[in-house]
Amino acid sequence: MFDRPAYRYINGSLEEAVITSDISMEELKAVSSQVLLAERNVVSFISGGPFLNMLLWGEKGSGKSTLLRLLAAKYGGSGLVTVEFIDDRPAGVYGLYGMIRACPDKKFILYFDDISFNESDDSYRRFKSAVEGGLEEKPGNVLFAATSNKRHLVSDKGGDTGDIYDRDEMNERTSLQARFGLSIGFYPLNKDNYIKICAMYLDKYGVEAVPGWEKAAEAYAIDRGGRSGRLAKQFAAYTAITR
Repeated sequence: MFDRPAYRYINGSLEEAVITSDISMEELKAVSSQVLLAERNVVSFISGGPFLNMLLWGEKGSGKSTLLRLLAAKYGGSGLVTVEFIDDRPAGVYGLYGMIRACPDKKFILYFDDISFNESDDSYRRFKSAVEGGLEEKPGNVLFAATSNKRHLVSDKGGDTGDIYDRDEMNERTSLQARFGLSIGFYPLNKDNYIKICAMYLDKYGVEAVPGWEKAAEAYAIDRGGRSGRLAKQFAAYTAITR
């Protein structure tokens, strides 16, 4: 069991996941410090050193999921197994724990993609307990990694009024955040970095950069809600097929 670098755990069923990527870690431009921090955490985890559950949060299309995929591929030959957890029941992770405990020689990243909870959703309490807490501790060879577009995993429209009950509720919501000791933010791209990433992809796709392409790239991003590495890649592909 777990003789491949990556799997999906879907509602109690384990299946192999094939990791592919058409970009390298070095091509994750403008997020080099985020890449370095996440990789250091994973390397320490693999080598038996201290590590933290990590949350990668921020702008859509900024490379959060791509980074975890690249780390899974890079260290898959070093005893690291990445398992993407896809289950309607957060407590379903305990079934996976049983399989993991049977493989103490492996290191596991349990990956939760694009998570967030609204203020009326109590399932975050069960998820919080599954990450760290409850009667059964997570195995010592497990690192939780999650991605989210939101810095705060549980939305809360209300503010702190100073009332003791409001404070208790706020503490309850932020306690989920505290389960992730390493919080890595992926921020909006400025124009210069966005243009540099566009140029990288244009070159990669063999597309000639004609005069005025920067304005076209900026318009492409604005029309789609803002600059990101994903949109830079899409712009280059769009340019390649429309010329």
